[in-house]
Amino acid sequence: MMEENKSIIAYPVITYIPTMEELDISEQEINRYLGYGRAEVPSDDRTMIDRCLEKTRSVMAGKACYSRFPVICHENSLIDMPYGRVESRHLSRNLAGCKEIFIFAATIGAGFDRMLTRTRITSMAEAAVLQACGAAAVEAVCNALNDKLEREILAEGKSLCSRYSPGYGDYALENQKGVFEVLNPPKYIGLSLMDTLIMSPEKSVTAVIGIHDSKV
Repeated sequence: MMEENKSIIAYPVITYIPTMEELDISEQEINRYLGYGRAEVPSDDRTMIDRCLEKTRSVMAGKACYSRFPVICHENSLIDMPYGRVESRHLSRNLAGCKEIFIFAATIGAGFDRMLTRTRITSMAEAAVLQACGAAAVEAVCNALNDKLEREILAEGKSLCSRYSPGYGDYALENQKGVFEVLNPPKYIGLSLMDTLIMSPEKSVTAVIGIHDSKV
């Protein structure tokens, strides 16, 4: 549940575009999304995964926007976020001891969506593998940004919590609206939010990262 936004943004929204060298797209993550876990991937499937990963790299345009905000965690799982008050037991636990947060949005761009749409017409099997590659690719963008923010925060003698996304646990997906309100991702990275709370381009992520005042 959210209340009217009364906060003032203290930091600018920054756009981050990682280089391909900064993006480590995890093949283990791709295998996990495809249901293999730690099992050995058959050679034919391995060939398709490698081909789809190469296609993903060729069309993806990884980018993110983020900013830094004050946050107040109250009792009873109430949190004063920059876009209003929310109630979330899980996010409260994640942000325990934090007075500031980063909020970010990340995407691999519309080129991947277009390729995926074309592939669904010709091969649903290949489209499923591309889906997994796209999910791993946007995680790579998030990880690259996380690493950048962690270096900056460590220089301040502080540390970061693990990132936490709307729709996870009891941090309602409705909070996407608040994230878009304070970051304006359409302006910075061409990322839109539909009425269904689904983002476009499809392979996109929003998240909150708590900032601890000390290294942990």
